[in-house]
Amino acid sequence: MKERPYHHGDLRHALIETGIDFVKQKGEETLSLRKIAEICGVSNAAPYAHFKSKDEFIVAIQKYIMDLFVTELEKNSHRI
Repeated sequence: MKERPYHHGDLRHALIETGIDFVKQKGEETLSLRKIAEICGVSNAAPYAHFKSKDEFIVAIQKYIMDLFVTELEKNSHRI
């Protein structure tokens, strides 16, 4: 997995997208906020400013994916 240093943008978004990539490649079982922080190039504590726990992080990932899905459905519903 390629490291993506975080450069003072939207850390929450960067963590979520990195988490999605991580789960795709290595599975949810090995997911940890510490590993995601390392990949993003931030301190181990930084993700906890956005997520209280790994479970909350996973819920945020699920919501993000669902929002993308709904957006695509809405965009494509105009074509029918």
